Amino acid sequence: MRVVTFEEEIKYFSKASQPLKDIAQIILDTRLRPEEVFRIRTENLDFGGETIFNPFGKTEAARRKVTMTEDVLQLLKCRAKNAKGAFVFPAKGDANRPIGSVRKAHDLAVERAGIKDHFRLYDLRHTFATRSVAAGVDLPTLSAILGHTSIQMTMRYVHPAEEQKRFAAGKLESFRLAGIVEAMEKSQQASTISATVQ
Repeated sequence: MRVVTFEEEIKYFSKASQPLKDIAQIILDTRLRPEEVFRIRTENLDFGGETIFNPFGKTEAARRKVTMTEDVLQLLKCRAKNAKGAFVFPAKGDANRPIGSVRKAHDLAVERAGIKDHFRLYDLRHTFATRSVAAGVDLPTLSAILGHTSIQMTMRYVHPAEEQKRFAAGKLESFRLAGIVEAMEKSQQASTISATVQ
């Protein structure tokens, strides 16, 4: 498990072929699992509400509506318009079966992009989770978005980068210093009042 950097993302998408490029974009923007993206049916797309209904999963939390980003909305509109069967990403030679894998295309894109630390397609979901926390999304909300039944499961997906850890340490330090300054001011005010009363 690892988080893809923004630099790696740019390189990867520049080398990704279709349909991998669209599949990877959907995973990164919507947090769907790869197999959930493979099985997207045109009937489960709500362009008015800008959502994808995912009917798959072992739990009720996994079966959920997922919000589309503007990029995902546009690419799915295009794919749905050109769909020959039930699936947005059909298998080669059978439009009524979903694509089974894009592993070879993914590995080739990573290699062509010159990304030394290989990542799995599924790691884009981990990247979404980590970036969400960095952007300020709280864990209960993120857990619901990811379709998890517990926050503990969600914590396995969040991998703060060193920069985020430094930022968090800086925030804590600022909070602590502000608290100390406030406590000192209150203490001085109390001393002043006490001296005045005497």
